[in-house]
Amino acid sequence: MGQLPPLTRFVFLLNRVDDLSYQQIADRLGIETRAVECGMAEALAMIATFLDRGTPLRWRRKPLALAEIDFRRRHRAYCKRRLRLLGIHVAWDDDGDDDQTVSRIMLRAMPQPLRETLALHRDHLTFEQIATRINISRWTVRWRMRGVVGYLTLKPKTFEEWLYSTGSRRLWSS
Repeated sequence: MGQLPPLTRFVFLLNRVDDLSYQQIADRLGIETRAVECGMAEALAMIATFLDRGTPLRWRRKPLALAEIDFRRRHRAYCKRRLRLLGIHVAWDDDGDDDQTVSRIMLRAMPQPLRETLALHRDHLTFEQIATRINISRWTVRWRMRGVVGYLTLKPKTFEEWLYSTGSRRLWSS
């Protein structure tokens, strides 16, 4: 399941786990029923190929591809609004992964002391080791790590997190 594309996986889960009809999924996500049908067909074909130990290929049927393009466009607009609130401008790379682009931008925009402390923490150093390495107190390391956590909570949701929350919001607003 984890290897299915996000929209395909979400459509599959809504149908097979939440027991929603294709029409209910289409209404919930605001897409055509045909896109849901294509997503289910793609999911089933990819799962069968996985089970046969093969390498699945995306079908990318037009209705599903158009729905994905629309969701990506809407996710970018959401990210742009979120980042603008932080005073961060984003230049999208059409060939890149949007989630990685946002992560890189957030990391570059993070204040240097927080970025430095985070980098050392990622090297699996303890707070004591970090404090010794950059000649600050353990309390300051803790304070900076709290700052990192606070900063990262402002980060926009990944595409998949956003997609799932968008689908859930539609359900509650019905």
